[in-house]
Amino acid sequence: MGLGLKTFGLLLWTVALSVVGITLFTKGFLLNRLEVPIKSSCEESPIEGGGAGEEGGETQKKGCWTNRQFKKAIILIVDALRYDFATFNASLTPEDALPFQNKLPVLHELLTARPENSALFKFLADPPTTTMQRLKGLTTGSLPTFIDVSSNFASSEVMEDNVIQQLAQHDRKVVFMGDDTWTGLYPKQFHKVYAFPSFNVKDLHTVDNGVLEHLVPEMEKEEGEWDVLIGHFLGVDHVGHRFGPYHPTMGEKLTQMDGVIRSVVSKLTDDTMLFVMGDHGMTRTGDHGGDSSDEVGAALFIYSPAKLLQGALQQQEGQAVSQIDFVPTLSLLLGLPIPFSNLGMVIPELFLTFSTKNQTNNPPGYTDWAKNITGVEALRINAYQIKKYLDVYARLGEDLPKDVVSKLQKQLAEVDNAYQTAIDGETSIDDTFAALKRAKEGYIKYISEVKEMCRKVWAKFDMVSMVCGISVLCLACIASVCITMQSHDRRVVYNLEKQLSGIAVGVGLGFILGIVSEICTNGTLTTSSLAPFMLPCLGSFIGYTTSAWSNKSSKQTYKVLELWRTLKKQPVDWMVATMLVGWNACGLGANSFLINEDAITAFLLQSLVWSLLLAANFNRQSAPSKEQTQKRARAEKSFDIGRYITRPSLLLLFVVVVFSICVRLSMFFRACREEQWWCETPHFLKSLSTVEGGHKNARYFFAAACMALIPVSLRLFMSKNGNMDSVTPTVLNVKYALPVAAVCTSLYWAMQALPQRVLDNLPAWEQVILPRVVYVIIFSSFVSIVWKPLCLLLQIDRNYYGPDRTFQNGGRDRQLSKLYNQVKSRGTLPPKNGSGTSAKDEWDADTKRIPAVYGLATVYSAASLVMTVTCSQLVALLLGDGLAPAVLLLLVQMGLYLEFHAAVKRTQARKEGLSQEGSTTVLSQVPWPVVVGWGLMTSQYFFYTGHQAAIPTIRFESAFTGFYGDFDNNLIPAMLIGLNTFASQVLFTMSLPLLLVWPFCRGKWMDKKLAAGHPGNQEVLDELQKGEFVLHEHPVEYRLNSLRLYSMFLIFNIIKLGGTMVSAGHLRNHLMVWNIFAPRYVFEGVSFLVVCIAMLLSYLLLLRVDHTLAGWVGKLRDYCKTQ
Repeated sequence: MGLGLKTFGLLLWTVALSVVGITLFTKGFLLNRLEVPIKSSCEESPIEGGGAGEEGGETQKKGCWTNRQFKKAIILIVDALRYDFATFNASLTPEDALPFQNKLPVLHELLTARPENSALFKFLADPPTTTMQRLKGLTTGSLPTFIDVSSNFASSEVMEDNVIQQLAQHDRKVVFMGDDTWTGLYPKQFHKVYAFPSFNVKDLHTVDNGVLEHLVPEMEKEEGEWDVLIGHFLGVDHVGHRFGPYHPTMGEKLTQMDGVIRSVVSKLTDDTMLFVMGDHGMTRTGDHGGDSSDEVGAALFIYSPAKLLQGALQQQEGQAVSQIDFVPTLSLLLGLPIPFSNLGMVIPELFLTFSTKNQTNNPPGYTDWAKNITGVEALRINAYQIKKYLDVYARLGEDLPKDVVSKLQKQLAEVDNAYQTAIDGETSIDDTFAALKRAKEGYIKYISEVKEMCRKVWAKFDMVSMVCGISVLCLACIASVCITMQSHDRRVVYNLEKQLSGIAVGVGLGFILGIVSEICTNGTLTTSSLAPFMLPCLGSFIGYTTSAWSNKSSKQTYKVLELWRTLKKQPVDWMVATMLVGWNACGLGANSFLINEDAITAFLLQSLVWSLLLAANFNRQSAPSKEQTQKRARAEKSFDIGRYITRPSLLLLFVVVVFSICVRLSMFFRACREEQWWCETPHFLKSLSTVEGGHKNARYFFAAACMALIPVSLRLFMSKNGNMDSVTPTVLNVKYALPVAAVCTSLYWAMQALPQRVLDNLPAWEQVILPRVVYVIIFSSFVSIVWKPLCLLLQIDRNYYGPDRTFQNGGRDRQLSKLYNQVKSRGTLPPKNGSGTSAKDEWDADTKRIPAVYGLATVYSAASLVMTVTCSQLVALLLGDGLAPAVLLLLVQMGLYLEFHAAVKRTQARKEGLSQEGSTTVLSQVPWPVVVGWGLMTSQYFFYTGHQAAIPTIRFESAFTGFYGDFDNNLIPAMLIGLNTFASQVLFTMSLPLLLVWPFCRGKWMDKKLAAGHPGNQEVLDELQKGEFVLHEHPVEYRLNSLRLYSMFLIFNIIKLGGTMVSAGHLRNHLMVWNIFAPRYVFEGVSFLVVCIAMLLSYLLLLRVDHTLAGWVGKLRDYCKTQ
């Protein structure tokens, strides 16, 4: 096994340890709630002796548990129908109204004209406010857990008892039309299905038009063809995602929904109820998924031609009900059993005593009693259904607090005594009514308190798994630190194979012991078993440390005293960087820190870079020699402004100032959290089609220019360094394919700026062809980089400039200049002959026999830059035109940071590298503070490419860039959304090799001072002129320093991840845990996985480039031997 694969094996091991740590912690922190598989039935009433209604009869006609009041129901779900979309403000004129205001006047007309037949409620959703979780709540009556949001786009059949299943079991025919998410949840329960693909948020009309096509015709079918009709409209939600609620398209879509409701109302019969509801709301930017008031506040409108409410019982304006209250309400109104796992509460105002409505000559107070009795009966059935569920749940699980459950059961018994008093009729009518009122309030209180208790304990925490996960992550961090420290000593290469063997033996023994111990303890292996995970990790760590300790050259490295001495010798910038990393990790435990993490990250980054500047200037200064003193005195007498402003210290200052400006400019691209009430959505994050007038053209051409600059800059860099003279696939991609990809991306953005009506009328293939061309180009570029990563031209025939060549347009001079620079960079300048005369003739005579190589000095950086630019074009396509300037700014800031790093390292090479080998070692060792800065930039551009660690900021529309939305699986949309969300992590991690190789090819503006002060510096300069090829000449240092760089970057990310783990675990009972801390952990965990994958891929690319270069050099050596 080669040295490269050995170092890759160590890196892979530390990554695997970290992934196991994440898995264990997540397993203990984000648990799914316990699902009870029991189903409710008519034969088993929750109340002893209970059954059908007072009049008995067949359940199909009269219902079970209570008399049914309606025969049919029509449920219209307008996805993302926020409560204020449904209200009406009479004081607003059409000109003053916002696009979503007063667009559903039919609701206001019905509420005004027929107040006893209609009701409007604020429909409160339980977070996470994603569609699939809300549909589960609307059909099962259960509460979701936070981790349920992960399955929003991977719906599976609902196994819990639900109202759809109850309808099917009681021979009620359910016809569904709309969002195909329903068919994933209930694949067999519907009598008829008209499902349409729902995932494409750019498609505003397909689902809605499909529902409109079938809705009224199904309603008009003869009796018995349907009992419940469900229509799920998606247009409002998709308009919100694409344009936001303030776009005129929102008004058009709501007006369309107004027409739908009018057509349905006109055909309703007295035995049918209409429910118009939203499954969730939306933020001011049109997103949803969190728990802000705009996201959880949906609308519920109920109407029937028959009398629905008593005048005295009409709800107050803005009265709120929970979404899970819909389940028991619908069930009892249709005469169905309430689903077993329901925790919702019936809306008592919707239940009337029909047998007493027309009676006269009743005693005083009887009317009030009659108005309430059916509602209280419904509440009583509801309460006992929940009691039965609690009894079963308590037997299956142990997470419900027994004392609280016992208290609630006693409370229910007392309420039931009041109910019995109310129906016995042995007291006065006033006392009876008072008892009935107490019973009603008692049942409501009982159901509410049970729901709150379950909400608090619904998601259990497995502290053992959480502690094990954090422990394994600590092992990964310690192992990375040990690898980083041992990579300083090149003698460790003789021990790497032994270390890998120790790891393999430790994993094997640990796995066997884990399985045996688990079987001996529990008798079987279960998904909750920890030993098969923990013991292999612990065994591999012991195997590694034992093997490393056995190496004599490494013993001193791991001594605590030696470690302390090493830490004491570290420079100030090292201590500053470590303090900033620690501060960042500790701050993750404060909600105010997380809310303002975007600005804090930028502050930490600038603080670090300025400290690096101060440290660089301090370290650069040393006692001047006599010659330097004389030169400085002459310079002071003859002041030269040009020489003054090009001093290295001022150049470094200029680079840092421009870098800081870039950091400030990047803040124009940050998204706003709901908690950031002072933040306004940036202009660049709005859809281009929503921009009006000349601003649209200005923004588009600015984005197109930024997109064009990316491949052009790469081409200029590679052309200057001789990497563009060959005809390899990689070079051809840079010359032609990447510019074409930039043009196609810009044209696609122009298409997206077209008016919605024009865009909808385009053929589907025209809407996806341009992104697909870009995908093909990007894929071909990736393949070419892996297949032929070298951008080199080997010119063996020195008659290149013979008669068959033209010298037009200065081609000969350009080639000669490149040849001179290349040969100079290889350290093979024309020698001086002994006579002192020019050796030019001898050089010209030999030049025909010496192969000329173009691009050798930047052989590693060229491949890395091509990979970086290719990835940047992909993420720019997914991020959209508004964030294209952010991608360019990211690359500019990355380049400035690399230039600063290269200049400082070359200065350090002057001071410390007084030999050729020493200069190579100094340049190839990337300091810890530089890696920290790279990591902070990764975090910075996560926020400043339009993202936050919050579910509503996920840009789901990127999943449909180049696709129709009818995915057979979720792999492709998950990858596209992941690339959009973690674009910064992908770009900076794939560009990580540039930190290693950049000082060898750039930062040369500091070289003019290198030769002065030390006699060995000319040799250092000669060595540095070879460029990156010197890394190939020192393979051991190259491999070890690469491993050291990647290990340090992994340490930085492990510390961040560990901070989110500790804060989420420690604050698991915090008020904001599911709103702030849990999402932050989830985002950090996924980000870490993306970084790990990108790290391994970029490391393999480094090995691939070096392996290909070794083969190329071998062939060149063989050729030279034959000459």
